[in-house]
Amino acid sequence: MSITKATYYKLAIILFLFVVIAIVSSSIRLRLLGANVDEKEIVKPSTKKELDKIFYQEKAEKVDSVVKSITSKNHFNGNILVAYKGNIIFKESFGYADLNKKEKLTTESVFQLASLSKQFTAMAIMILKEQGKISYEDSVTKYIPELPYKGITIRMLLNHTSGLPNYMWLTENYWKEKQAPYNEDIIDMLEDLKTPLYFTSGRRFDYSNTGYVLLASIVERVSRKRFSSFMEEEIFIPLGMESTFVYSSSFRTRKDKLNGFGYRGKRYRIIDETINDGTVGDKGIYSTLDDLFKWDQALYANTLVSEGTMNEALAGFKLRNKYDIPYGFGFRVTKRNDKKLVYHHGRWNGFRTSIYRFVEDSNTIIVLNHTSTSLNGTIMNNIEKVFNDSTSTDLTQDVIVTIIDSGLENGIKKYYNYKSSGQVLLDTIKLNKASAILTNGKNSELAEKIKLFKSMYIQGELDTNFMDEKYFLKSLSLAK
Repeated sequence: MSITKATYYKLAIILFLFVVIAIVSSSIRLRLLGANVDEKEIVKPSTKKELDKIFYQEKAEKVDSVVKSITSKNHFNGNILVAYKGNIIFKESFGYADLNKKEKLTTESVFQLASLSKQFTAMAIMILKEQGKISYEDSVTKYIPELPYKGITIRMLLNHTSGLPNYMWLTENYWKEKQAPYNEDIIDMLEDLKTPLYFTSGRRFDYSNTGYVLLASIVERVSRKRFSSFMEEEIFIPLGMESTFVYSSSFRTRKDKLNGFGYRGKRYRIIDETINDGTVGDKGIYSTLDDLFKWDQALYANTLVSEGTMNEALAGFKLRNKYDIPYGFGFRVTKRNDKKLVYHHGRWNGFRTSIYRFVEDSNTIIVLNHTSTSLNGTIMNNIEKVFNDSTSTDLTQDVIVTIIDSGLENGIKKYYNYKSSGQVLLDTIKLNKASAILTNGKNSELAEKIKLFKSMYIQGELDTNFMDEKYFLKSLSLAK
């Protein structure tokens, strides 16, 4: 078999490419190894905060502009906190605590969380489960034997598939006492009235406040403590949530908290407590922005329960092994840009509350509103747009954090992954600032790695660094 002159040329070109790739790759690898021979430096928290500032400032300014535009036009009364990658970049109060007396809200103001309380009730159940005191598959009647409904499990209460009747309708039509009923009174009412289930338990998803009232009662019966005490001892105190508490009008405990307001007769009026303000579990927890951020961060860190338990709580479930239901334990679940968003809204007696947790990015939005205006969704959706506004700052930050946490070579891989998806422009000014901050923080080796990365980026060396077997084999196809 004869080999043509053209074939020799092609083989020579391929061999030449192979040698060039090896030389370039070896050269860069040697520089990388030289930048990674030292032991990993410890970056102090104060230095990390300085680094955070150069990256989050732009996001913070955009959030500030968006939020103030919406709130000023619509006379919003409430508190807002925004955390980006685990760092608070916006926290502010708008409007009044008392709209009649014109007393200003503060970031320490205490709001009724309404249905945001459900995630705390679910956590209490999760804690008892990890303590080995209950199982999600236990029948509710194991703990509340007088309940006239068989076959309902704790899991069904958690994910709203019990079919239980609406306790609020029952109290409004059958409760005769002046004092609002507590959870045990609701159980007695269900036992006496034996109101039929809406559907066979486990057959449908139907949002149920009654289910979470019963969950709080299970917590009380298993722990032998009032729900408020259990929550304080197991959740609020361990997390340092000093301004958070459970309130029931059935016990007439005085608490420093806001009133809810509704707009009627061309003015805002206080919404008085109702007959349904005695029950807890479905609502009844009061808190502040700072305390809710502590809660949020504890969920990311799996502080209260294990990662496995937390993952199950933040996942949807399959109903009857057939239908996907986007609800976990006290959280709704959805996707945004192929990433998980867990969230919940609450509405009760003038309070409208919301929390969005973008769990894969550690981004959080909390909006607490006590004037029954429906602005929460608008505010949160516009903040989310700022999160999704990818800029050179975001990409530069990801690369620098990767270099600090995992080394220069992994930082280059991060850059290359971005580049394979499209054009990448990095902010060289922020690369310089990060290097300077690390130098001042006595992290000279890390500073040098970032300087080297910037030099390689500017000179275009990064684009050939990962010309590996895949791309060499691709070049072989030219000889066909």
